Amino acid sequence: MIIGSEIHYLLNTGSTMDDCRTLAKTGAPEGTIVSADRQGSGRGRFERSWISPSGENILISVLVYPEISHLTYLNMVASLAVSDTAFEITGLNAAIKWPNDVQMSNKKLSGILIESEISGSSVEYAVIGIGLNVNLDPLQNSEIKDTATSLSHETSKFVSRSQTFKSLISNLDKYYERVKNGQSLTSEWSERINTIGETINLSFPGTRRKSIKGIAESVKEDGSLLVKQDDDTIFTAVAGEVTLRA
Repeated sequence: MIIGSEIHYLLNTGSTMDDCRTLAKTGAPEGTIVSADRQGSGRGRFERSWISPSGENILISVLVYPEISHLTYLNMVASLAVSDTAFEITGLNAAIKWPNDVQMSNKKLSGILIESEISGSSVEYAVIGIGLNVNLDPLQNSEIKDTATSLSHETSKFVSRSQTFKSLISNLDKYYERVKNGQSLTSEWSERINTIGETINLSFPGTRRKSIKGIAESVKEDGSLLVKQDDDTIFTAVAGEVTLRA
């Protein structure tokens, strides 16, 4: 087992991502996990903050030392693992919203962030960050009540964080082992993406690029999204924010 070779539990920290980066520089083993009850500066894509009351959810970062060819699959490792875990805990299916949100009932259950340190043509290390809503009550927070959900909210009952944590680590290890062994995850990942076939707006927060509109047709091997625009041209998106068009 690679993932979970070493686990650091913290009651409170600034960011588990930053903690993992620090551990990488001290030579921590591959698969090291930093888990926190609360993050003061937790972040998601586009530097957005992650709302998570203390002790209610799973907030982890995982340190890995992948080949550069494996980088594209790390997001797939994480989102497939979260999806499997959600099903194992609740018996309900979770879908992936391209590129890296996991949803239940079309609301955000989990967010994933991948950061890496690259030197020349090699990866020094990468960090997989996962925020998974376990016992969060989204109705108690006006900022997320219409957009977020949790395992307990979906099942209307308390969910064991420790059981969920064990399931998540096992699933992360399962998929990461497959990537290390040279297997592709793209086909399985694409089958769970609820964006495919939908008419979407694709925006690019933090840039001056104009948003595009079209139909999300498929994903390429590297996870990029192929969007057929209104003029029938194909746009290849490697990142961006997807919203469904009415």
